Amino acid sequence: MLGPRFSFNLNFTSILHRCSMAFYAVASGRECGVYDTWAQCEEQVKGFKNAKYKKFNTRQEAEQFVNATKSYAPHEVAVPLGQKQPAPQNWNIKIERLTKPKYTEEWPDEDHDLAESALNAALNEVEGDPRPSGSGNLSDLYYRKRKGDGDAGGDGRVKIPRHASQVSEATGLKQVGAHQFEIDAEGYVIVYTDGSCIGNGRPDACAGYGVYFGDNHQLNAAKPVGGRATNNVGEIQAAIYAIKIALGLGIKKLCISTDSQFLINSITLWVPGWKRRNWKLKNNQPVKNVVDFKELDELLQSKDLSVKWNYVEAHKGIKGNEMADQLARQGSDMYKKLNSR
Repeated sequence: MLGPRFSFNLNFTSILHRCSMAFYAVASGRECGVYDTWAQCEEQVKGFKNAKYKKFNTRQEAEQFVNATKSYAPHEVAVPLGQKQPAPQNWNIKIERLTKPKYTEEWPDEDHDLAESALNAALNEVEGDPRPSGSGNLSDLYYRKRKGDGDAGGDGRVKIPRHASQVSEATGLKQVGAHQFEIDAEGYVIVYTDGSCIGNGRPDACAGYGVYFGDNHQLNAAKPVGGRATNNVGEIQAAIYAIKIALGLGIKKLCISTDSQFLINSITLWVPGWKRRNWKLKNNQPVKNVVDFKELDELLQSKDLSVKWNYVEAHKGIKGNEMADQLARQGSDMYKKLNSR
């Protein structure tokens, strides 16, 4: 017969097991759901842009986190068979949150799983002027209306500036010093840049950037970011690195291909206004990442280099973008190792 001591140990072990259990909820990733281990969760979110996930102590909390991104939960609209009942008020609220971009009167907080399209729209709402300013070849720029016709939507908000994805086709090679580069039809050296952040918005976030000139190119780079560990910082610092390489080698024309609409719009649309207002938004809020933006802007003022910005859509099999993304994730891993000592 088992004694009281054994029963106590058994109960204590059971309690300890329950306390140590964790549930990992993935609301935005390769496959959404609740996972029992971090390894399973990481497989769904690592390298997935704008992934949204969180650790919980109970499965119920984890499932609520996942279901919160859906338009409704089944029990909210279920009614007895044969009876009619209008959808609850909070159903419409949830749908509205999903279908309308998030606007703000302050700088959008890109560090908390805010999708870049929403960030881009929110900042454009603050700045209110989608007209490009001497941005090079941006003939593919178009504006997405929210409602109505004309220069603004039916609710008075300006259109959201977006760029059509376009792959820079290499038409030749250019030798610069000891290095060879692919160039496009206009003679611009082609480079792909990308930023990466693991745990974007969390205190333990790890960010890096990647710069890709071509297969096995000596100047390809995977670096940890300096300063704030966010995806946007990685995007900006990747462009800075590529431009410094070009200036150092005496390259006269550089085409930067990036999957960041936000970066392109910041440089080509909003930076001139920020500078006039001493690096403030129109609502007098400070510009985030101002140190990096100032450095990038200063480099772009050089008369020795012409920079052309090109947008490419992420995760669409575009080789240069995929390789820059891999390098950026390596940079994030480097950041993690450097800051875990």
